[in-house]
Amino acid sequence: MNLIESIFKPDSIQIFLLQNPEYAWLAVFALAFLESMVITGSIFPSIVLFSVCVYLFDQQILGLYLIAPIAMSGAHLGDLGGFLVGKYSGNKVLSLTFFQKRTALIDKATSAADRFGPLAVVIGRFTPAIRPIMPFFLGLTRLELKRFYFADLLACFAWGIALILMLKGVQALGFVNTILIASAGLLSFIYISNKATKKKTNN
Repeated sequence: MNLIESIFKPDSIQIFLLQNPEYAWLAVFALAFLESMVITGSIFPSIVLFSVCVYLFDQQILGLYLIAPIAMSGAHLGDLGGFLVGKYSGNKVLSLTFFQKRTALIDKATSAADRFGPLAVVIGRFTPAIRPIMPFFLGLTRLELKRFYFADLLACFAWGIALILMLKGVQALGFVNTILIASAGLLSFIYISNKATKKKTNN
């Protein structure tokens, strides 16, 4: 089994990495990129990347402070790719069936992009449902590449810190408890973001 086959079959990733630990860093980078890139982010959910990171950390294949920057780099590159696709090929991509079937998510992402500008990338980074499409919709706006780049760099850095805390949480509290706590925090974040969006709309 080669690396490409393993990436597209999430249940075999751990087996592949156990047999080929030298590719661990590449798997983390690729999964972080794919879950952040427009369209592919819907195929590779966040839990796949997180499970792989937990496995690599638990098996001591990669250290905690190596996993985080690799994942951050892949996520940042994926976000940047989505932004550039939106900026230069946005209208063509919007005609794809993928977007036609996701009008509710599109409306939410578009609303956040229009109202919050660069800050929307931070909101998107911590909201899995719109994470891969937020940079794309920001690319459709008049937001400059430089402003997006630095805003996304900050968002990915904060996300990397959160990843470190979650991996430490798994070690101390267990996988299920960490997921429950992270989910509660995520729901609170989404609730606050929605309230802020509605407040700004009313104003």
